[in-house]
Amino acid sequence: MNYEEAWKPVRPKESWDSIEQFLLYLRQLAAYVFSEKFVSNMSLLEIGCGTGYGADHLSRFSSNIVAIDIWKEGISNCHTKYEKENLTFMLANGLKLPFRGCSFDAAISFQVIEHIDPKQCLNYLSEVKRVLKRKGTFIVTTPNSKLRLLPFQKPWNPEHKREYDCKGLKKLLSKVFEQVELYGLEATEEIQSIERNRVRQNPIIVYVIAPFVPIINRLLPSRVLFQLRNAGSFLKSRRIINRFQMRMFVNKFSVNDFEVYPNCTRNCMDLYAVCVKTNSWCHNAG
Repeated sequence: MNYEEAWKPVRPKESWDSIEQFLLYLRQLAAYVFSEKFVSNMSLLEIGCGTGYGADHLSRFSSNIVAIDIWKEGISNCHTKYEKENLTFMLANGLKLPFRGCSFDAAISFQVIEHIDPKQCLNYLSEVKRVLKRKGTFIVTTPNSKLRLLPFQKPWNPEHKREYDCKGLKKLLSKVFEQVELYGLEATEEIQSIERNRVRQNPIIVYVIAPFVPIINRLLPSRVLFQLRNAGSFLKSRRIINRFQMRMFVNKFSVNDFEVYPNCTRNCMDLYAVCVKTNSWCHNAG
């Protein structure tokens, strides 16, 4: 079964291990580019800032940014690498934000909601809404389950608690926010093809073999399981190329090869949601 690189922190690099890794970076950068027009001259909160490059990018547009994450090492590195007067990094949990109500004009949280237990998602969204000012904007991105999963399949990324389609994401967000608009991220056909190949699922593995994995985990020694998982990762379809080819590929593609459309097609890579807090509800607990 395929396991993706997305659960590992992504950051700008001078050299890349694979084409998929480079495209993942561009794909995530596209969310920050999309957000520029929504956060211009505003106070901004980022929940799940990861390695910090996105918050650094938006610091050129926002009046001030507070970027939080539960990854202690990442926050420490952010303090070292990105030092600006209008950019603050904090170790904090999005399920209990350490800010007063109505503190921010806007908030963003990219590739985070799929990592949250569905039972805690409403609490997470309510906390975001609490710290937003009236008419504040919250932008969410998450992988499109329609592209990645077969019917009734659970997420194959072990870090994902639930993956969403367009309908499911809007239904969830609309329970907390009064106004929700959905978009879809797509790319050029070559990039789309690489992504489809990366996430393509084998029905035999999903429906026939996967149900027996828990039993296999109990029967086989951990050393054997480790070797099998490494073998599966090695056999995974990835386009491994030499440094010269990688350099050519990096020069060929950019974030401009990604585009956000005002609809969610089955083939879009990521779902984007723009939520607006239209009421005057402000609660300062936190």
